[in-house]
This record gives sequence, structure tokens and C-alpha cells, in this order.
Amino acid sequence: MKALLLIDLQKDFVEAGGALYFSGAERVLSPVSELIEDYKRKNFPIITTQDWHEENDEEFKVWPKHCVKESKGAELTEPLKKLLTGYVNHIAIRKTRYSAFYGTNFEEILKSKGISEVEVCGVVTHICVLFTVEELRNRGIKVIVRKDGVASYDEEFHRCALRLMKEVLRAEVI
Repeated sequence: MKALLLIDLQKDFVEAGGALYFSGAERVLSPVSELIEDYKRKNFPIITTQDWHEENDEEFKVWPKHCVKESKGAELTEPLKKLLTGYVNHIAIRKTRYSAFYGTNFEEILKSKGISEVEVCGVVTHICVLFTVEELRNRGIKVIVRKDGVASYDEEFHRCALRLMKEVLRAEVI
């Protein structure tokens, strides 16, 4: 089974005015929207991750406060919310660290749905995307990273992460 994984496409990252918004982040929304429509037509699982922090999270010693649970900034962007509302194969994962596996039931979801291939989009390429792809590959799951569906605030790190995912992790980068 194939699934679409959308990493941290939240208001605080992708919408202007968000706590950790960076210029160009929103460019991923159009290709991601097309993928969502395609996966919905095929009735394939669509998994979204959301950074989901306590008010006093340790991560705020490293990064500015962002994606505090139940806040507007922690919500998925409006285009994604609209596309995913009512879709029965949408699975939401709330996470507190870079990897979608850390402290979540992501591994159980993959096993219970028989998911062996994951197409990945999201932000930030060299942080949450990279560390989640690494964990997927460690589990032998085929990964396709969509270049038009990932973004970073640092172009050099973005290119490096894409190269690491392709050459070291052996993910397919298209």
C-alpha cells in the first residue's frame, strides 16, 4: 500500500505571519494539493504530521515558540484543511520532535495499513522531512521525496538534505 505523507504544513511554517514562516514556503501548497486530489481519487491513505508543543516545550530553547498545541499556528494550512475535511483515509499525527516516529503511533499506523511506500512532501526539508525520511528508510519503506513539495529557509541545507536522502538514504527524489 502506498501513502502520502505531508510533514508540518502548518500555519506557523507555511503562512505569512507564522512564527517560523519563511519566504517561499507556501510554494509547496499547489503541488501538494494536486497530490492530495490524486490520492483521494485512489482512496489511498494521506497522513499529516503536525508539530504540537506544550507552552514551555524544551524545543523553544533552540527555536522560537511555534505550533503550540491548540493554537492557530499549529493548525494545518487552510487549503489542506479544506481538501482533507471528511476524507476517511486522512490520518493525523501530532509530534513533539523532528521525526514523525518519536513519541507517536506512526510505526503502528504504517504496519496496520500495510504501507510499504510513502510519498513525502513538507517542511522543513533539512529538519523534519530529512529525519522522518531517515526513519522510514531504516524500516525498509520505499520513499519518494517530491522536490516541488518540500521547502527550506536555507537553500544550501535544502540541497544537502535532498542529496542525503537520495545518495545516502536511497530515497527516490523526483
